[in-house]
Amino acid sequence: MNLPVSAPSTDTALAQIRARLRERGLAGYVAFTPSNLLYTTGFRSYFVSEWWRLHGTVLAFVPADDDLPVTVMLGDFEEKTARAAAPDVKMLTYRLWVDLSTAERMARADGARETQRPAQWDADELDARTREALHSLRMAEGRVGTDLPHLNLDTWARLQRAAPAATWEDFTDDIYEIRLIKQEWEVERLRTAVELSERGMTGAMELARRGMTASDIRAAYQVAVATAAMSDRRFAGYTDNWVLPTVGGTTSAGYGSADGGLAPGDLVKFDCGTTVQGYRSDGGRTFAFGTPSAEAQRLYDVLAVAQKRARDALIPGARIGDAFTAAMSYVHDSGYPTFNRGHVGHSIGIDTFHEEPPFISPACDVLVRPGMVFAVEVPTYTPDVGAIMIEDLVVIRDSGAELLHTLPHELTVVPVRD
Repeated sequence: MNLPVSAPSTDTALAQIRARLRERGLAGYVAFTPSNLLYTTGFRSYFVSEWWRLHGTVLAFVPADDDLPVTVMLGDFEEKTARAAAPDVKMLTYRLWVDLSTAERMARADGARETQRPAQWDADELDARTREALHSLRMAEGRVGTDLPHLNLDTWARLQRAAPAATWEDFTDDIYEIRLIKQEWEVERLRTAVELSERGMTGAMELARRGMTASDIRAAYQVAVATAAMSDRRFAGYTDNWVLPTVGGTTSAGYGSADGGLAPGDLVKFDCGTTVQGYRSDGGRTFAFGTPSAEAQRLYDVLAVAQKRARDALIPGARIGDAFTAAMSYVHDSGYPTFNRGHVGHSIGIDTFHEEPPFISPACDVLVRPGMVFAVEVPTYTPDVGAIMIEDLVVIRDSGAELLHTLPHELTVVPVRD
């Protein structure tokens, strides 16, 4: 389905966030997590997205008042990138350890030497910028929302020092609920990330050879993703990937090479995704290296039908939990009565741990709505026949679930290569 893609904009998200803040009687919202920083500003900070120890050094402040500007506190080294990504956002910067002078300026003997930069950053500067933001945006007192369960202790203490009269409340469920309905440009970013991850899976299996370990398959996937990203400008926004491959009977997640190596008849499972312009895909397929065992094929066929039943159950107005029941009932009735899963999918978008709520689980009473995007999966991690993964991203349309993944759902057999 080719739909016109709306231009990327945070306007819709901000309008919904501000409306929710006013509905709850909150003065504003402080975004802490890398995902919510991106969602509220359009700027994806490399520092906080990649390096956990810098969490809290970039914060976004969203006042409930529409007339006050969204404001970001960040280090001066990222300011130029942030201004390009978020031109309408006010920036409050502090000094990082990196010298930003020009060579000409550094060479001038008559130039004034800059005050010594900090070893990393000055905590007092972060306190001052946080205080300035909260007071200027009328968020220094009353009730203020933030990502309360995810704050580190340092940031929690900084917020309390900056605004001792404020009462901090959790806004986690609210922001996830707002993020749940995707704009069309968000769907297109996920679609592009899916395509790149599929290039990785098929490319890795073209490189598959007898004796390769799961670590080798991981490397092959990463090579295939990078090669595709370099060769097609549509993937220019690619930043990173993740992949959990298994080979044969070694089915647990990890980085090691504990398996005995790829052998004829083995299943190769991919659970993987890529990030394109901040949006991270999740999906997977299973390949057979030569002819699979009869039991592997039988189990695979049952799971493939169960996964389709879950997808087909995701229609507007339906209860999300009913998709779980549809999938699990089919597996149980098809010869695997003790098969057990906590969920058969989840929402997805911009979290670096790609499983976002709500989950397709039995107790989920949330109703399906157009614009939701789900990863739908009914996998097994069976050491006797090998792990099996059939996972798709789907976007909910008025008529039901539209597939973003395009690879076939049948078990793909690749030739044995030495």
